[in-house]
Amino acid sequence: MRNILYIFILLPLMISKNLAIAEEVIITKHIYHLYKGSLHFATSENTLLKHNGKWEYLVSSHTAGIFKLKKDLRMELSKFDIINDNVFTKEYAYSRFRKDDENVVTTIFDKKNNSAHTIRNGKEIEHSQIKNFQDRLSVQIDYQNKMKKGDFEQEYNVIDKGRERKYIFSIHDGEVIDTIFGKTNTIIIRKIIEDNKRNTLTWYAVDHNFIPVKIKQYRKKSLKFTIVLEKIVK
Repeated sequence: MRNILYIFILLPLMISKNLAIAEEVIITKHIYHLYKGSLHFATSENTLLKHNGKWEYLVSSHTAGIFKLKKDLRMELSKFDIINDNVFTKEYAYSRFRKDDENVVTTIFDKKNNSAHTIRNGKEIEHSQIKNFQDRLSVQIDYQNKMKKGDFEQEYNVIDKGRERKYIFSIHDGEVIDTIFGKTNTIIIRKIIEDNKRNTLTWYAVDHNFIPVKIKQYRKKSLKFTIVLEKIVK
């Protein structure tokens, strides 16, 4: 069943750029390295693009270095509209493939009826009466747009791989740090997930369009990993 879902639902979303490459315009493309301590264990490629005039945000990650022996490939794709600088998600797809396991999730959003429909590993989930919802990727784009206007305190209803969550963003601190831009003025934003043990600190480059330059993810007070902006392709 999972393979059928992948072929007919997820795969077309993930490879659409290969079918109409001439109609694709890359807006930004950033490369991040993921670290546990000083060990680089994975690489992530984040691409914001317009495909056939429609907004898409694609994030793909894979194991790196000695960790390549432990296959772990993840891909996420969000399709959304931007109207008056506000983001409205339409479709979301997630896949994770490991040596002996795979996880596939797709969500279709219905803004008109404040609802959404998820298929997670063959199981259907209905989401109803959800106002101002986002997916895991579209929320990042919308929040960056809000920061550019000086609106840093935000709450979002997010369908997170089929689970209904509330994301809460707030200002944590400010700091000048070394990045690929040199000495960089950053604002540190804390993101918590209501009724969840995970929380995240993100350093956004104030003078570089609020690009995330460093991310630390915690479980309670324990640091799980750090993400660092390594390269800007575009």
